[in-house]
Amino acid sequence: MIVIENISEKVKTLLEKYEFNVNTLAKYLGLSVEQINNIANGNLQCVLGKHTTIDKIMFLYVITCEEADLKASAFLEVLISYHHLSKATIAKMAKVKVGDIEKMMEGLTDEVDTETKYKITTTVMSLRFFLKDCEPPIEE
Repeated sequence: MIVIENISEKVKTLLEKYEFNVNTLAKYLGLSVEQINNIANGNLQCVLGKHTTIDKIMFLYVITCEEADLKASAFLEVLISYHHLSKATIAKMAKVKVGDIEKMMEGLTDEVDTETKYKITTTVMSLRFFLKDCEPPIEE
């Protein structure tokens, strides 16, 4: 029950600390604004047994915890391993060197200059946005 109890705190943090728009959160989770406020106040009745809703809350909350380079590397990994895009394709689209893509994937982000990271990240996020419909849905 610890995980679900923490959901209340995570929603509250998203709303209060990060000022996440409650209407957007409600739409994303398929809940009403009243249900979102209930969750934030500890009433978890509407999420009991709804693993997809809990997962979605966790996905949003994790964004606040991970460092930017790690997030970019994770999305890069999805494009390469799941969508089977090559490092060369991503490098060409980002107008960077393949070696920079490899450094990002290996966690050697300190060796990649800020402008190159920016190019890689914006390309990776755009590709992921457009290819997300090819990924399997999160199941209940």
